Amino acid sequence: MVRRNGRGPRQLQDVSEKFRRGEQRLLRMLEEEGLISAREREGLLRQVSLAASQKRTSEVLNAAHTVHNKIVQVLRKGRGPAEERGRAEIEILYEITRLTQTWEDKEKLFDHFLGLVQQAIPYRDAALFLVNRDEQRLAVVAQRGQAVDLIAGVKFDYGFGFSSWVAKQKSPVLLSELQRGRRPEGPEVGSFLSVPLIVQGELIGVMNLSHPRTKAFTEEHLRIAILVAGQAAGAIQRLVMYDEMARLAITDDLTGLWNRRHFGGRLQDEIDRARRYGTCFSILMLDIDRFKAINDGYGHALGDRVLADMGRLLRKSARASDIVARHGGEEFIILMPMTDKEHAWMAAERLRVLVADHTFPRRKKLTVSIGFASYPEDGPSAQDLVRHADQALYEAKRSGRNRSAASRTAAA
Repeated sequence: MVRRNGRGPRQLQDVSEKFRRGEQRLLRMLEEEGLISAREREGLLRQVSLAASQKRTSEVLNAAHTVHNKIVQVLRKGRGPAEERGRAEIEILYEITRLTQTWEDKEKLFDHFLGLVQQAIPYRDAALFLVNRDEQRLAVVAQRGQAVDLIAGVKFDYGFGFSSWVAKQKSPVLLSELQRGRRPEGPEVGSFLSVPLIVQGELIGVMNLSHPRTKAFTEEHLRIAILVAGQAAGAIQRLVMYDEMARLAITDDLTGLWNRRHFGGRLQDEIDRARRYGTCFSILMLDIDRFKAINDGYGHALGDRVLADMGRLLRKSARASDIVARHGGEEFIILMPMTDKEHAWMAAERLRVLVADHTFPRRKKLTVSIGFASYPEDGPSAQDLVRHADQALYEAKRSGRNRSAASRTAAA
């Protein structure tokens, strides 16, 4: 029985549960405000919970769209003569909800969001930052006008600049009477407004607005910015969750490599391409020698660290065109386009030596056995190629480990 190190399914479950809790809180707020009935809330919540339990991106999107459509209906009902003053705000909130349901190009979506803000707040320069979840740093995802930062050289928890300070404080800032001309570089700034995007205490990003004229932004503008940022934060969080769920569906969480299912699809694509243009390619299958001894002797925690380190090593050594995946347990597989059997053997040997020279966690020295097969000589189908590469790997293992073997050839 092969031991499976990795936490992909658990991560997918966590993302689904986070989505469910966020939608639950949103529906509860709508009920508390008297915008929906308890019966409506229960019905919508059942749809959300069912979608989250199925852990499929399509089901989650459908459930989110159902909730968002309900919000749109509520906003539309709120348009009456007594609410004319807030009509622009409602239009912006409605449009934010619509955008997240219909736009697939996130770069254009975020730029359009800044355009919506400009309808209510007359800025000249603007930037939208989102938190990079892997690095916990702010990254610019949209910008209009020039880049503005009042303290660009100062570093905080989320990176450099005023936006990172606002991110750390999680509080909005309005500066309406800045001294003109005090910055040697960059655009002139007389008014500056920075608002964090927060959902359930979690920082999603920061929005910065500026204007060369003093007192261009008022307390009313600050209120609108906070309102819009709150709505945008929820929408952006859902987009991030969708991306995370999609990523988890095709990658191995422990190593960061593609998973077996995604590799299978890419392998079939490469077969179709090679058949169409008459080209060749090879696949390498490698297995960590005596990996079971690490799990049994030092525990799965060290085993996970070794697998993660192996993933980084393989990704770093691969060509830009190569597809590197975790095949299962301690096995990895690499698709090498435009590579015949002779060059596959050379690549396998380079990789085998690279691993043997590498020092893994806890100063461990490890080796790998590698089997490889090539298209078209080792079979016309993905199943044929994988089977022959696996047989060659078995031959490398049987012949003493720490060696490479080609399909239908003697061990190298």
